[in-house]
Amino acid sequence: MAHARGTTRRRDQTMTLHPLLVPLLGALCFALALAFRRHRAAQVLLALSLAMLALSGAEAVGGAVDARARAAVFMFLPWLLLIAMLVPEPPLRSRRMLGWLALLGIATSLVISASTHVWSLLEQALPLGLFAVRPSRVALGLCLLASLPGFARAVRNGSALEFGLAVGLLAVASGCLDLIALGLRNWLAIASLIVGLAVLQSSWRLAFIDALTGLPNRRALNETLERLSGNYALAMVDVDHFKAFNDTHGHDAGDRVLAEVARVLARTRGASAFRFGGEEFCLLFRQPQHAVQACEEVRQQIEALAVKLPRKRVDKSARKSGAKPRAGRVERSVKVTASIGVAMRDATRRAAVDILKAADQCLYRAKGKGRNKVVAA
Repeated sequence: MAHARGTTRRRDQTMTLHPLLVPLLGALCFALALAFRRHRAAQVLLALSLAMLALSGAEAVGGAVDARARAAVFMFLPWLLLIAMLVPEPPLRSRRMLGWLALLGIATSLVISASTHVWSLLEQALPLGLFAVRPSRVALGLCLLASLPGFARAVRNGSALEFGLAVGLLAVASGCLDLIALGLRNWLAIASLIVGLAVLQSSWRLAFIDALTGLPNRRALNETLERLSGNYALAMVDVDHFKAFNDTHGHDAGDRVLAEVARVLARTRGASAFRFGGEEFCLLFRQPQHAVQACEEVRQQIEALAVKLPRKRVDKSARKSGAKPRAGRVERSVKVTASIGVAMRDATRRAAVDILKAADQCLYRAKGKGRNKVVAA
């Protein structure tokens, strides 16, 4: 359907930067996403990089080529982004990834080699040729629609990467209207930077934050200790009889207990909490004189915990009749305790590995005394 297309033909000005620096930024972010195996982000960044490259290359030529590049961004980019956000994140070597790359390749080849007649037909059909709406407005709507799955996944899973992808798509949507006169290419560069930073942040969390408890992990503890100077105290915290607890109640219940204990430890007065591994945690006190008293408070708080666990409820009438029991779900509360060993950095113990070893020895002494105790070196 033929209708008026008010395609703006002004060129994007990338401030004082060389035009190719902008797609180079996108390519760098794309490489980071691939390196960290963030394949959805890699899809988004690859599409943005090619769009910025098209705009940067067309700027030097100008005229009809420049207009085609801008029109191509509105015609193809929103659809590619929408598909990347709607489809489950694909493995690198998968049919889903291959299909998306094929669509990207078709769009790229049309931009480069389509004849004037074919391009005119494409402009009438894309992005939504049935509606007499400016392509930039349609592209805006598609980008906003593409951002919604990202925001939904961010809320459901607490994913900073999905939130960054959604915000990046909002930047692309802003570029479609260019409400702040930065130029379309600059808006795409901003979107690439947002997504690239989200990739870095999510990868940092994967490396240094424990997924179950949200506490910094053992690697984060080691790096923190390497940078510390002066005296400090370390406390090793171990949930008592945790293996037996897992065998009795199941690993899901064990995970819930660990998460509840981690919440208590995260609120420890004057300490930073880390998950050391398994059912073991570590507390780092920069003011060692308060460590033992704070650990005693933590021990009491863990002892007072009532962790609610789901369990199956069997229909007794079904059991008597020989029918298959119907299982419902009710909650019950369980109690746990923890043993704690504390060691301080002093003139005789300077290396972090020695302090950790001393705290671990104190922990085993606490267990030997009957558990649910605090023992200091």
